[in-house]
Amino acid sequence: MEVMRSLKYLATVTLILLSTLNFAVAQPGFISIDCGGKTSRIVAENNIRWVTDDNYTEDGYSVQLNDTSLPFYLQSYRVFPKPLNKSCYHLPVPPNLPFLLRLSFVSGNYSNQIPDFKYTIETQDMLALRNITNQIKAPIFQEMILVSGGGVLHVCLIRTSEDVDPFITSIELRNLQQGMYEQVSAGKMLYFGMRINAGAEDVVRFPEDPFDRLWVPLSNIKGAEKLTLKEQIFTNNTANLIPTIVMQTAISTEEDTIEIQFSRNVSNSSWLMYFAELEPSESRIFTVLIDNQIQKGPIKFERNYSATELDFELKEETSSFTLVKAFNSTRGPLINAFEMYQIVSTSPATSSTDVEALSDLNETSHLKSWISDPCFAVPWEGIRCNNTSNNIVRVSEINLSRRNLRGMIPPTLSQLTELIHMSLDNNYLTGQLPDLSNLTKLQTLYIQNNNLSGEIPNWIFQLHNLKELSIENNDFSGVIPKQLLTKPSLNFQYGGNKNLCTKKEDCTSKSHTMGVVLGVSLPIIFILTFLLVIMLYRKKYLTFLTHRTISQKADFSMVLVPNSSKSCSYTLEEMVTATENFSHKIGQGGFGLVFLGTLKQGKQIAVKVMSLFSKQGVAQFLNEVELLSRIHHRNLVSLLGYCNETRDLMLVYEYMSGGSLSDNIYDEEKNSKLTWRIKLKIALDAAQGLEYLHLGCTPKIIHRDVKTANILLDANFNGKLADFGLSRVSIDGEASHVTTTVKGTAGYLDPKYYSTQMLTEKSDVYSFGVVLLEIICGRRPIDLKLSQDKILLIDWVTPYVHLNNEMEEVTEIVDKNFDGKYNVESIKHMVKLGIRCVAGELSFRPTMTEVVGEIKEALKFEEENNEEIVAIVGHRDTHSNLGLKNYSYMEEETSSDIE
Repeated sequence: MEVMRSLKYLATVTLILLSTLNFAVAQPGFISIDCGGKTSRIVAENNIRWVTDDNYTEDGYSVQLNDTSLPFYLQSYRVFPKPLNKSCYHLPVPPNLPFLLRLSFVSGNYSNQIPDFKYTIETQDMLALRNITNQIKAPIFQEMILVSGGGVLHVCLIRTSEDVDPFITSIELRNLQQGMYEQVSAGKMLYFGMRINAGAEDVVRFPEDPFDRLWVPLSNIKGAEKLTLKEQIFTNNTANLIPTIVMQTAISTEEDTIEIQFSRNVSNSSWLMYFAELEPSESRIFTVLIDNQIQKGPIKFERNYSATELDFELKEETSSFTLVKAFNSTRGPLINAFEMYQIVSTSPATSSTDVEALSDLNETSHLKSWISDPCFAVPWEGIRCNNTSNNIVRVSEINLSRRNLRGMIPPTLSQLTELIHMSLDNNYLTGQLPDLSNLTKLQTLYIQNNNLSGEIPNWIFQLHNLKELSIENNDFSGVIPKQLLTKPSLNFQYGGNKNLCTKKEDCTSKSHTMGVVLGVSLPIIFILTFLLVIMLYRKKYLTFLTHRTISQKADFSMVLVPNSSKSCSYTLEEMVTATENFSHKIGQGGFGLVFLGTLKQGKQIAVKVMSLFSKQGVAQFLNEVELLSRIHHRNLVSLLGYCNETRDLMLVYEYMSGGSLSDNIYDEEKNSKLTWRIKLKIALDAAQGLEYLHLGCTPKIIHRDVKTANILLDANFNGKLADFGLSRVSIDGEASHVTTTVKGTAGYLDPKYYSTQMLTEKSDVYSFGVVLLEIICGRRPIDLKLSQDKILLIDWVTPYVHLNNEMEEVTEIVDKNFDGKYNVESIKHMVKLGIRCVAGELSFRPTMTEVVGEIKEALKFEEENNEEIVAIVGHRDTHSNLGLKNYSYMEEETSSDIE
């Protein structure tokens, strides 16, 4: 008899109770947070105090619901809007003791839309990532039990979609006792899918359960009877300290079995079952079976009103529990309560020594985005991490250029022993360099344009892997160690340090000379400095210019900008305001750093600022302004304007929020969202942009640097070509080529152009062919980590391609992230096209018009033959079987792959 089918009544009972019960936290050791609530309130029925979230988070805004059927703490929620990608609550927890965490998500703003965001649970020794995917108008409650080695818990909301803002309604913490739920330990987390109080009429929680667990009743169980006992049930012998009131009710049957059936979504989990005899005059004996295999028994209860708990682990193929009456039992089987949980996969936290070092560094920067774990889910701004061979997460890169860092460089940075790159340039750092000799893997160190002083320490030339070192424009003094000047593999930049010498005798003479000069010129310097400060104050540029190096840069304000009437000229003040003092770096290229900004009208922009070390410089600045001010196409990134005021060159573009195609391909999480069809569409967009340059412009334009890094995406994966700093115009429309110095990017560069220096539009076709193969294979054009025959992408792909046969083996080179969800004919078609584009002879390469046509043909294969795959896996089916049509008690993590 399938008694458990009666669970379909669970939703109705629970929804009714939601309007009357108060989800609260007990006063001693418990916390109840009304997210978005306006005032703290006490629930009269149980004296539980709910507080606002003002002291637990600084982000987001509050939204109030007009639904009085809900308890007051479910009538508000906090939303975390763009541009926030990770927003956290900071909560105190008992170290090394188990505690219960319950989160609720209730919103009225998403109608029938399925949201797409995640949240993380983070302690100093455990990180877990969970999905929220459900009909969001229904309340979602998710409950975990975990142990933290430290005293702080972070609950963080993660943005995964441009269209949905993460939100949360309430957070509840419940301290448990040592020994409860012994299945959990530091580094593990239990996720609870249900907690059932069989035979009860009402939900049981605090104060009847001192730990405020929610015990939900079954009701109207056909063919079974409810048992109730008013006598005290002894539960102290149970590890999980089940409330007596829960054990005083049960369901039983006159039949020989109670069968608990469930879908496979509940399998691969564990069940805790609780039993106590409520009819002491009877002799009740039964056996527990899983899929008709005996697991426990025969079980015979003592008649001393004592509770028993049993733990069962379900395998992937498990489909049912059965309680079977023994032949000598006077009554049928019985069950009082049960809980279902899963052990959640967790990730190791970032090395504590690395966290300490970064925290000390943040004392000077106060970066708002530096919260919770530095490397998990959404890494801290400017930080990159790697897993070591010991599965320990370590920091590998620090990029904090222009972050208003102040004070001294903390010596704890020496703990970052896996660090490969560190950029602390263009800040306000002072003092001497601390001993960082432990950073033996460091390859690049940029500390230029600060106020660092003292002699160059000897430990620097002991960093044998160091390849680039820039200390320019600081206050370093003394003699430069000879080892730095003579090391052939080191690119060492040290200009702009007036008291730094290459020889000891130079420093001596310089010191004497400076003494004489300062005695004469100090009054003059004082007057000039005073006048300069007044000028800078009047022009409101002081904040920006004080941290930029101007001593070695030319004044570009007199540069004659081409087509100036067709481009908007921005002032430096406008750029400083729009970018919030250049505080949000979003990229870096050959021209310089790129910053996110917002104009007064609210339009987001990307601002390229020419670097001191730019290999492109003024010529490329003028080239981009010249070209982009007169050409316009939906698949070309628009130039909005420029800034050449004082000593700064800047280019202002429309902001492409999706990043570059390269970033999306080589970021595992982003790449998983790029289906083959989406990538085909991006390839078509880029091809149409190139076709316009070659045919739609008079004279024609050759891009000369086509690569995935120069194909930018918007929020809807529409692609646009960018970076025209190397582009060339064919002055003579009849000429077959342009003779020019070879420039471009290794791996994409046309060998024919390289050997002859004769640039044609077929050089762009070659580069685009590499892009096509890169999209298909999901690997870089050059990968030095591979064997000799696989280093070059073209060499690796070519053996698989036979233009006149079926190419059955070609699927071996296809990006595994596609997971087989593509039309094979479409893939073959594009591989052949890519190989044609990179042909050695120019005449064998197609024109961009032909390329556009071929990509459209491949898209037709996808549209006509490719079956759409929808895979929605999760606990929702289980809830449906239980009758939870409109309500999710505790939503299991689900995943969907909907094209």
